[in-house]
Amino acid sequence: MGKVKQAIQEVEEEVVSLVKEGHALRGIQRILGDNAHSQENPYMSDTLLIEKYFNKAVWERDNEEEYHEQE
Repeated sequence: MGKVKQAIQEVEEEVVSLVKEGHALRGIQRILGDNAHSQENPYMSDTLLIEKYFNKAVWERDNEEEYHEQE
């Protein structure tokens, strides 16, 4: 897996984990942006990417099924 793809996957995993803990979007953005990971992974401070994965995680949690992006 490429480094960029892996870095983005790490963001998704962190967001999903924080959604499961009950954090809101702004809190997640703050946590990941202030986190030491953002030094290693610049995608951790990408608010739009975090919002995308937040919305996906919330949808999957609320609908109890995998989210399928429309093309």
